[in-house]
Amino acid sequence: MNVLSMHALIGAYSSDGRVWMEELKKVLESNINLVYSFFQNEVQGVSLRKPEGTYVVVPNFENWCKVHGRTFDELLRSGVEVGVLWRDGRQFHIPYGIRLALGLPTQKLEEVLHRLKQYVL
Repeated sequence: MNVLSMHALIGAYSSDGRVWMEELKKVLESNINLVYSFFQNEVQGVSLRKPEGTYVVVPNFENWCKVHGRTFDELLRSGVEVGVLWRDGRQFHIPYGIRLALGLPTQKLEEVLHRLKQYVL
């Protein structure tokens, strides 16, 4: 173990670490609810389940692509072109899935969703 790892471990198991973890859990839960609501209410044709043990969601865009006459690769590229760095789900055996990690400040996530709605979806 190096010095940084040792201090990180001490911090993680301290009372301050517990406070930080509780705050983080609130942010992650808020972000998950925000993304779930966005895809349920703002975007037709995208299916999504809330994660139960992670901060990664994988919306399925199969129906959306068919309805809008776009390929999955076109969808991926259009997101990247406006600064949304999402991850292709095919490498995880999810053919029309896009992995979105939600471990970021809510304000940044809101910006991502705004860009998606305005420029991509």
